[in-house]
Amino acid sequence: MTDSFKQLTTGEDMSASSQYVTVETGDRPVKLAYVYEADTLYLISSDFDARWPSHLLRERKADFVISSEYRSGVPELITSGEDRSIVLEKFISKYGKNYVSRYFNSPGRFLRIVGGTKPEGKGDNYYRWLEEEFDSVADDYDKHIFGNRVNVLLRDRSLSKIRKFAVKAGHVLEIGCGTGAETLELLRDGHEVFAIDISERMLENIQRKARDEGLIGSLRTMKLRAANVGELLETTGQKSFDIGYSTYGALNCEPNIENMPSALSLLLKPGGYFIAGVYNKFCIAEMASNVLSMNSSRLFWRLKNPIREGRSRFCIDVYSFSFREFMGIFGRYFRALETEGVPVILPPSNFRRLLGLLERRFEMLDAADRKISGIWPLKYLGDHFLTVLQNR
Repeated sequence: MTDSFKQLTTGEDMSASSQYVTVETGDRPVKLAYVYEADTLYLISSDFDARWPSHLLRERKADFVISSEYRSGVPELITSGEDRSIVLEKFISKYGKNYVSRYFNSPGRFLRIVGGTKPEGKGDNYYRWLEEEFDSVADDYDKHIFGNRVNVLLRDRSLSKIRKFAVKAGHVLEIGCGTGAETLELLRDGHEVFAIDISERMLENIQRKARDEGLIGSLRTMKLRAANVGELLETTGQKSFDIGYSTYGALNCEPNIENMPSALSLLLKPGGYFIAGVYNKFCIAEMASNVLSMNSSRLFWRLKNPIREGRSRFCIDVYSFSFREFMGIFGRYFRALETEGVPVILPPSNFRRLLGLLERRFEMLDAADRKISGIWPLKYLGDHFLTVLQNR
């Protein structure tokens, strides 16, 4: 417990203790609206840009003060929509509809902290945090993908690439399926897809969609980390898949990515393809946008791994790779056939204001982007690079 935490939670700061709880978040203590029932503290972040939830979830320990009493517990995300609605009602009951409407109109994360619980060992904290974060956004994940034109562009490009190399109905392995933006399209094409994801709620969503379309018979799923893809060998055996892919997510969330290539090589048939969409270390559009906006502090954020949550533009830590670094990991088992930047001209999806200004020219810029995306050196300078690897 830091000195600043002790100072903030004594004296005059405690006069409103019935309305706000003080929580230690590493950098500084924060005072938050809360509900406390049956030794359980409930918290809501006002939006997804709030940093304090990620700190608590990463550390899996929370120090807080209730009525001048220091308490500790293990924080966890509340991922069920029904449970979140119940917590929101608790806040309305305590603070009133006007307060909740003003400060929690678009709530981010919902957390519970059970007082007195002891944190577990730190070995798997990152994966637990990763799983909880994706569980938390699973029900709204389609809005994130299909509500942003650049995210739609990313999926269109990767799906086009997958279809180019999956020319006939076959067995497909997907690593990090999310809610199935590409999966459902491949099922409709007649492929059999084995999809893995670290998030159980993501898998539940994709299963529901496949069931609704009568495609569930062609879909298998497993809750599995990307680095543990080799565990599929016990289920499917070697040389089970004609093609595999992982785009814009799982590969960049995996601190143990070096465990993947040898397992993938065994799972894919000789000469089979693996298509990877990778968060790039060098993004020319992002760098140009930051220079023009005189935001020089962001120019080199991608260069240091991991890129911590809050700087990565995502709600989690991520790992960026240059194409050379990526092939340094996969090159022993795979050879690269073709690579393109995605996108190169258009700014990344988080540059919403700039994308709004470019809205009328988006299709023209997208068409131009497609034409130059495979040209050296631009193919290595996109927000992501999309590369096709062939099993040696």
